[in-house]
Amino acid sequence: MPRAKSNRAGEARTVLETHLSAADLRDLEVVLADAEQYLGQGALPALDQITDFDAASAALEQVWHSIQTTMSDDTAQSDRDNASALDDLADRMVHSERIVRMAGGRARDAALTTVRESLAMLGDIDTVDGLITAGAEAVCRLGFDRSVVSRVESNTWLTEQVYLEDSEWAAEILAAARANPVNLSPGLPEEEARRRRKPILVTRVQERETVHQALKEASDTRSYVCAPIMCGPRLMGFLHGDRYFHRGDVTDFDAEVIGLFAQGFGFALERAMMAEQLQELRSTVRQVGAGLQAFADQGLDAVNVRDHADSTVSWRPPPVLQINSTTGAEADLTRREIDVFQLMAQGETNQRIARRSCC
Repeated sequence: MPRAKSNRAGEARTVLETHLSAADLRDLEVVLADAEQYLGQGALPALDQITDFDAASAALEQVWHSIQTTMSDDTAQSDRDNASALDDLADRMVHSERIVRMAGGRARDAALTTVRESLAMLGDIDTVDGLITAGAEAVCRLGFDRSVVSRVESNTWLTEQVYLEDSEWAAEILAAARANPVNLSPGLPEEEARRRRKPILVTRVQERETVHQALKEASDTRSYVCAPIMCGPRLMGFLHGDRYFHRGDVTDFDAEVIGLFAQGFGFALERAMMAEQLQELRSTVRQVGAGLQAFADQGLDAVNVRDHADSTVSWRPPPVLQINSTTGAEADLTRREIDVFQLMAQGETNQRIARRSCC
């Protein structure tokens, strides 16, 4: 049963309301309303549907082309009053277009700065669980209301973390998604993101059958962006973000922003995975060293108790070293493990070894 929408959704602001001053927003609305008088009812999207920079720019461009067409008409030019009104509308339209363009540029610059700052904050985290938690929070700092971090294992999409301010609802969404893992298959938007290795934008989610149904119902999302977390050609998982508490859908720029963040997040995640593997290898080395020391001590004790008059010392074959099976170590070392051991012998730290070995 989908959770009832939060009261915050009814009071939510649009992207334009967030980034434009009240005066600039009012001027834009007046320009579009006046333009519709010339273009005819329904020629432009309803004002409540113009919620972001792309929609505002598209509407203003449509107004501009219509004004040019009207002013080039001989009949319209003969009507001085009409021509004067169109001139005034054109001036106000150009002003609004400039305001929207500048505000959009500032918003984009701020988003890209936040991507860089968020990735820098992840640099000091060297555990996978810590990165997943921090990554989910970082996605929301990029301008999204909710985020989901997932991993892919054997072609199965597994949800790891859900973040939003309402922690109880986040837990409900996470539980529903974890209880219903999804296999990646043709038609699923996430499969397209994997195939293209690019972020995608998904709209009209509640009308779609080929989406994660449990996640759709638990989150009640309208639209979202999805970015694959890649390391080279390997898909590690997905980042999702939406604007549930904002009016309006996510945009192509949102997909671009989360895609940039996902690239850096993938590198950070790979380093964390390598760091954890190095910890396991170090534990294995310590166990091997302890076994060798025990063997050496046993051999020295045997030598001390032998008759020194006997000029020959018969060494028995060394006992087989037993490595705890919980470490996951194998009897044969891979080329990568040998390289790691060599770096460890040189005194390299886990983080430096991870950077040199990942991807």
